[in-house]
Amino acid sequence: CHCQYQVGIMYCKGRGVAVDYKQARAWLEKAAAQDQPNAVGALGVMYNHGKGVTPSWRRARELYQRAIELGESQAVENMQNLTQSIQNVS
Repeated sequence: CHCQYQVGIMYCKGRGVAVDYKQARAWLEKAAAQDQPNAVGALGVMYNHGKGVTPSWRRARELYQRAIELGESQAVENMQNLTQSIQNVS
């Protein structure tokens, strides 16, 4: 649901509430389980940058790919940036 995504973003960015990545992740996962594209992409960002989760490029790529398949346009750019970061490390 888009509402669950919005609550997750509130916690992620501290909009009206204190930043709380644990709460952000919980709400975003609820929305992502319902194939909310932005929530799936936002979870990818959390894994990419290690915000409230153990950083995992593999998990970030999986989530970005799913978000792309669901039509989330920002996930395309996020995937490109992640791929470039991985190549720079290799």
